[in-house]
Amino acid sequence: MMSFFGAEKEKSRLVNASRGLYDCVYMFVSCTNTLFRMFNQFLKTEFPIIIVRETLSIKENLQLLMSSLRELQELVDSKDKEIKEKIGHTLYSKITKTTSSSADDKLKLLREISVQYKGVYDNICGPVSIILLKQGNLLEKLEAAIRDSSGTPVLSLRVSDLLMTYEEITKVLPDVSSSTSSVLLPTDSRARSMSIGTATFSLTSFVRILAVRGQSSSKNTIEMTTDCLEDTVNILKPVCESFQKTLKMVEEYVTLIIDKLQ
Repeated sequence: MMSFFGAEKEKSRLVNASRGLYDCVYMFVSCTNTLFRMFNQFLKTEFPIIIVRETLSIKENLQLLMSSLRELQELVDSKDKEIKEKIGHTLYSKITKTTSSSADDKLKLLREISVQYKGVYDNICGPVSIILLKQGNLLEKLEAAIRDSSGTPVLSLRVSDLLMTYEEITKVLPDVSSSTSSVLLPTDSRARSMSIGTATFSLTSFVRILAVRGQSSSKNTIEMTTDCLEDTVNILKPVCESFQKTLKMVEEYVTLIIDKLQ
């Protein structure tokens, strides 16, 4: 009975970790696209909507995302100083500290800012979004997360493979000994790390690599695979949640402006 529950727990951990990574990639892109649409609407920018490329690795998708975020960050940085000068340091600081303020307090502050910006913009959705994004440090947080994950081959997994079922993954395990030759890495640790960093792995290849390494470990291959995936989720998920939190703040302010000030 215990072995049955143990196997079910192991299965659940693996699938949840894999789906967790998949969800993180999509949530990063979804949040960024929502911000792009808002900026295109309120600041007349032309940020292109980006898509997740499932045949590419997690890392390649995140690098493409960072490239787009750098363009957004350049705009934010260039506009932020101008906005601070126009509304003054006091109002600017209030916007950055109103995360937990009531809707009435936020609206009162927005009215003050609206007076300062009267005639400069059609509305203040753009300037307020700039201030909030500047404080969010989204690009910096994503770059740090990728650096923190660089020691694992997980980011080299194809995004599409993160939706493989437990049964599909475990099917590769019985023939590990006969099929690892094509995915074995150099024995030198430095060379191994470099190979992982520049490759794109299928999840089955990834599991086979861990199976070979696991010959000297007390953990089974599925457990090692799950541990690696979970470690990466634990790095990326907080950053993903930070993206969501920043987006939510921007949306709350934009909704107040559109509903109450226009």
